[in-house]
Amino acid sequence: MLPQELVNVIVAEVEAKVDLEACSLTARSFVTPSQRALFRKKSLQWDSSSRIAPAFERALSLIEGHPHIAIHVRELTIDVPKFPASQSILAAVLRTMNNLERLGINGHAQDWDNLVPELKDAILNVISLPSLRRLHLLRISSLPISVLFHAASSVGVLSLNLVTPLVPRDISLNDGDNLNVQLGTLILPSCLTTPALLQVCDFFLRLQNLQRLSIQMQSSGHHRTIITSSSQSLVHLKLDCAAFLTPLDLPPLPNLQTLSLSLAKAVDNDRAHLPTNLSNTIASLPTHSPLLQRLDLTVCVPRVEMNPVWDPDSPPFPLFQQNDSSPSTSTSTSTSYKDQSALPCLRSIHCHLEYSEPSLDRTGMYFGRATTRFVEAMRAKFPAAHRDRILSVGRAERKSKIDYFEHLP
Repeated sequence: MLPQELVNVIVAEVEAKVDLEACSLTARSFVTPSQRALFRKKSLQWDSSSRIAPAFERALSLIEGHPHIAIHVRELTIDVPKFPASQSILAAVLRTMNNLERLGINGHAQDWDNLVPELKDAILNVISLPSLRRLHLLRISSLPISVLFHAASSVGVLSLNLVTPLVPRDISLNDGDNLNVQLGTLILPSCLTTPALLQVCDFFLRLQNLQRLSIQMQSSGHHRTIITSSSQSLVHLKLDCAAFLTPLDLPPLPNLQTLSLSLAKAVDNDRAHLPTNLSNTIASLPTHSPLLQRLDLTVCVPRVEMNPVWDPDSPPFPLFQQNDSSPSTSTSTSTSYKDQSALPCLRSIHCHLEYSEPSLDRTGMYFGRATTRFVEAMRAKFPAAHRDRILSVGRAERKSKIDYFEHLP
C-alpha cells in the first residue's frame, strides 16, 4: 500500500474531473484527496428563465447524504434565484459551508430586501467566516451600508460590480471606525459611480493597508478621491479610462510599482490617435510614481472589422524618445531612454490591442495585419523602450462577461 503522503502528491497532479473521479474509485486512500480536489471549486447557477433551481436542490441533496463533502468546498460561485423557495434551498446549502475561502455572488439585479431572511443571514454568516479571504459581489441593488461595511471589514479581497448601496445608510459610523487592515485588494469596475454614493460609503476612504486598486474613471473625479485616500500604500493600480476624455491627474503614489491603463478607443479605419490625456499621464509618471516597475497599456477597438491605421506622424512619448548619445543597438539590460534617472526602477512596458466584440477566428490575415500595425505604432511611441528590450506588444483577448468571476482573484 502506498503511503498516504505519496497518494496526496499523486492526486495533486491530477486536474481532469474524469481522472479525479477514477482516482476516487481506486482505493480508500485515494478517496479523500480526490474528493478534496473534485469539490474544492464549485458553481451553483440558476437559469433566469426558470422558476426552479435544480442545481441547488441537487447540491443540498448531495450534502445531506454526504455531509463531509461540504468541508472540501473552498471556492463557491452562486446565482441568487428570484423565487423564495429556491432562495431557501440556497440558504440551506450556504449554512453547510464552513471552510469557504472565496465566494462570488451574482444577484441578478435583485434588491437585497427582496431576499428571504434566511438567505440574507446565511450570506452574512459566510462573510464572517475566518477562512473567507475573497468576496466578489455582482448586480445587487439596495445593498445596506452595514453589509458593505461588514464585507470590507472581513475579507482581504473585495470586488463590487454593479452593486448599488442603499441610501441613506442604515448604520452610524464615526471617523474612528476604521476597516480591518487585512483588506488589501479593492476592485470597483462599476460601483460608487457618483460622489453621493461614495459619501455614504466613506469608510472606503479610510483603508489602512490597501495595496491593489482597480477602478473606473468617472467624469466626477471621484476615482481620484479613492486613489488619494490610499496613495501612500498603493502598490498596484488598474484604471479603466474609457475614451480618456478626462485628465487623470494622479496624486503622488510613492510606492506604486504597477500601473495598468485600459482605453476604450473610438477609432476610424483611416487614422487612429492615442488621446492627449494618455500622453500627459505618461509624461507625469516620474512625478507621481517614481518607483514604477511596470506599465501596462490596453487599447480596446470597438468592432472586429476595423483595421485602424495608426497615425504615422504621431511623435514618440517624450519620456521614451531615443537618447541620441546612446548606441543605436544595445544589449544592455539597463534603461537608456531619454531620461533614465526619471524612472530608475522601470523594467517592462506591455501594450495590448483588444477587440470588444467576440470573434471565432483571431488568427487570419486581417487580425495579423491589425496586430502588425499596432506593434509598429507602439514601437514608434516607445522607441527607446523597444530598443532596450523592455517593451512587449501584442493582441489580448477580451475577457468574457459570461465567465466574469473566473477572471477575478
